[in-house]
Amino acid sequence: MSVPGLDFVAIDFETANSKRASVCQIGIAKIRSGVVTHMSTEYVMPPPGFQNFGHWNIKIHGITRRMIDGAPGWEEILPRLVKFTGSLPLVGHNVSVEKSVIVQASEALGIVPPEFEYLCTQKLAQYRMPDAPSYKLNDLVTRLQLPGFTHHDAGEDAVACANVAIRIAEETGITDIHELFPPARKPARPYNYRRAS
Repeated sequence: MSVPGLDFVAIDFETANSKRASVCQIGIAKIRSGVVTHMSTEYVMPPPGFQNFGHWNIKIHGITRRMIDGAPGWEEILPRLVKFTGSLPLVGHNVSVEKSVIVQASEALGIVPPEFEYLCTQKLAQYRMPDAPSYKLNDLVTRLQLPGFTHHDAGEDAVACANVAIRIAEETGITDIHELFPPARKPARPYNYRRAS
């Protein structure tokens, strides 16, 4: 089922250790009119100084240092991500993580991070499904009766994230992505302290 006008790029990362700059896998999916048209998963060589793999991270995603030998570095991946995304928003589940990976991996290489537009399916679900018992990606996939997926594989997580947004758009009938997601919070005004006279 297509959802005309629902266009975005879903994204997910896995990291080698607890540092957000240690990106070791990227998953991206392009959605046009509510349909996944392209999907890609690729290993990434983290920036120098961030290439050690933590035991806990390996336990979560199963990616080891040996598996990424010969993988492109972030300096190669980032321009391809920019080209693939174009003017579309980047959508992630708890997208603040994806944003910080992009920013910190870029800064580790002395690259100015691009100004992507970021939208979050976790916040979308909280906004549109206020009674859901859990907003974890795998729990939402089950609740919305979406296809199963391999959690912590970046490509499969990106598609699962996309499917959550598409299903909520179908159920609400809202096809404009900026109407679908919760309104962005306006920046807080600076607080001017005044001492009582």
